Amino acid sequence: MAKKGVNLLRYASNRGDADLRKALAAYLCDFRAARCHPDQIVIVAGMQQAMLISAMATLNPGEVAWIEDPCYQQTRRVLTLAGLKIIPKPIDKQGVVIARSPKEPPPRIIYVTPSHQFPLGITMSLQRRTDLLDFARTHNAFVFEDDYDAEFRFVGPPLPSLQGMDNTSHVIYAGTVSKILCPGLRLGYIVAPEPLVDSLVKIRSAMDQHSSPVDQATLARFITEGFFLSHIRRMRTIYAARRDFVIKQFNELLGDRFTLQVPEAGLNVVAWLKREEDFQMIKRATFDIGVRPSALSFFCIQAKLKPAFVFGFAAWTPTQIRESLIKLASALSNRGKDPSHGRQS
Repeated sequence: MAKKGVNLLRYASNRGDADLRKALAAYLCDFRAARCHPDQIVIVAGMQQAMLISAMATLNPGEVAWIEDPCYQQTRRVLTLAGLKIIPKPIDKQGVVIARSPKEPPPRIIYVTPSHQFPLGITMSLQRRTDLLDFARTHNAFVFEDDYDAEFRFVGPPLPSLQGMDNTSHVIYAGTVSKILCPGLRLGYIVAPEPLVDSLVKIRSAMDQHSSPVDQATLARFITEGFFLSHIRRMRTIYAARRDFVIKQFNELLGDRFTLQVPEAGLNVVAWLKREEDFQMIKRATFDIGVRPSALSFFCIQAKLKPAFVFGFAAWTPTQIRESLIKLASALSNRGKDPSHGRQS
């Protein structure tokens, strides 16, 4: 950074810092089984910008985008902003369902989170990954691979990225450092097929020229000097301990009301109600006591799933987790005893 000096205060490359792109390429090839070089990487201001730029570079307004259902809400908002026709696709135990009826228009882009589907937590199977890539090649569609928290897998070895499996240049891979470091650091990246790179750069430049040169240079050094990997290992250990703690405490305190679905990766769990008729009562209780899991239905477009809540655990200490779960269990117990709150337990 000292060598760059005052240059860090000037306009920077709209592709992104060269040292950062080189460091990310090495990291992705080594740890995500990607196949890329620095010239394929464009630095962006987070995952939403990565999605928007990719959509604008590959589709015209009115063309079709497939997205997972349920899904991360910002995905739907971003692709709507790009003027695309969104078709939600359901999730099964292997990942996104890619079957298409003859009357259904083929997609031009397919948004997926194969490492850890949000919010259901499914890890896309190797067979489904292969089928998806075959489908994209056959229909000349792009797959947008949102690899937002692939570093946090707790069971078994990580499956390779779709980008690393793709040999026909149909995958646009995107990642972010917000989940790994902090949400306030608005830095992400796109690994694009080479023919798309110039279009992505032009659109990114028109939006806001470039990301902070100081932040980029700092992150490049953080990666190349080994701090990034050591930080990931440390946080994976911390999150694994919190995950185990949540499972134990949740089942002890709330196992009578919920069936906890624990994914192999990611920073959230899904709690399915054992009695569907309790949903409104539980929703009111969580609102009243300030313990605010998200209703699974909030993330659904057309999917009709059984009632459940999505609980995040990464940001909280074990003490905070236990206090919140005790608070929720107590509130539900009190409401279950009070006929004015609905059904008795």
